[in-house]
Amino acid sequence: MNRFVRFSLSVCVLAFSAQPASAQEPPTAAPQSQQLGQPRGPRPKPTNLKVLPKDMTGDEVVKLMRQYEGDLGVECGYCHARNPETKRNDLPSDANPVKEKARIMIRMTDDLNAKYLTQLADHKSTNVITCGTCHRGMSHPEPFVPKPRENRPGPPVPQPAAPTPGN
Repeated sequence: MNRFVRFSLSVCVLAFSAQPASAQEPPTAAPQSQQLGQPRGPRPKPTNLKVLPKDMTGDEVVKLMRQYEGDLGVECGYCHARNPETKRNDLPSDANPVKEKARIMIRMTDDLNAKYLTQLADHKSTNVITCGTCHRGMSHPEPFVPKPRENRPGPPVPQPAAPTPGN
């Protein structure tokens, strides 16, 4: 092959392999680092933490919230109010009354784990009470109804002795 043909082929390959500016990804796409499966930077420090430890990182809070979602079978909007302007969940807002109820339930499970489970002699640190202990993936769990007891015959009741005639 002469040099001209090789040069022409090289130019064509380069021209077709380069993406034109109009074919680039749209501005709303995720950054390239996320597209390649690389972790993104740390989340911002959470605000308005009233029950959770104040020193939790954004990533720790998100991990815990994902656990709550699974335990309750809900999504973020169940407890968090929506910002009408941005149409996104306003995570620090206390406008949704369900959020305060969730805080009460978080305090309750913390108290049960700290004050009561620790008193059990056979308690293992891995056996903790979570939202899922009662909710089991439902936002409004079914109330517990015990199984009906079987009517078992009890021990025989002694009968008084019958009076004998002539005594």
